[in-house]
Amino acid sequence: MQFLPTKLICGFFLSIFLFGACGKNETANNANLPTNQTANYNNDNKIPPMDDIEELERIIKLPFHPEEATWRETNLDTPKDGKKLTVILKFAKEDTSKIVEQAEKYTPAVAVEVDAEDWFPAELIAQSQISGDINLKGKSYAANDFFESPYTNGKVTRIDDTDYFVLELTSF
Repeated sequence: MQFLPTKLICGFFLSIFLFGACGKNETANNANLPTNQTANYNNDNKIPPMDDIEELERIIKLPFHPEEATWRETNLDTPKDGKKLTVILKFAKEDTSKIVEQAEKYTPAVAVEVDAEDWFPAELIAQSQISGDINLKGKSYAANDFFESPYTNGKVTRIDDTDYFVLELTSF
C-alpha cells in the first residue's frame, strides 16, 4: 500500500509541471509584423525629435539662422528607399519674408495642408486644433536653398499667419 502515496506525490508534481507550462506566451509587440511594417513602426514614433540647431546646420543648408528648430530624421522602409527629414523652423519676421521671396524665384507658391504631428511646437498644434482640422494650411515652395547631400528633393511650406516653416526633405 505504500505504492499509492508515491503515485499521488508523483502525479501531483507532474500536474504542477504540466499546468505551469500552460502560461501566457509573451512576445514582442511587433514580432509577428512583416518586416516592412516593423520598419515603419520603428520609424514613426520611436525617434524623438531633435532641437540642436548647430547639428541641423551640419545636415542641411540654412539660408538664415532660425530662432527655433525642431526636426526628425527617419530611415524609410529599406536602406535603398533612403531618408526623410522633417524640420519645423521659426525665423525672425525679416528673414521670413526673405526666404519666401527667394523661394518664389524657383517655383510659385502652391496652397497646401500639412498634417500637424504630435512633436510639432505647441503653437502649431494649437493652430491646427482651433480650425477643428488636424492640418495646418500654408503655401509651399521648392526647398532648393536648403538642399545638402543626401537631401536633394523636397519642399518648404510657410504656415499661414506665422513665421513657421515646415521643411520636408528626402534623399530620393
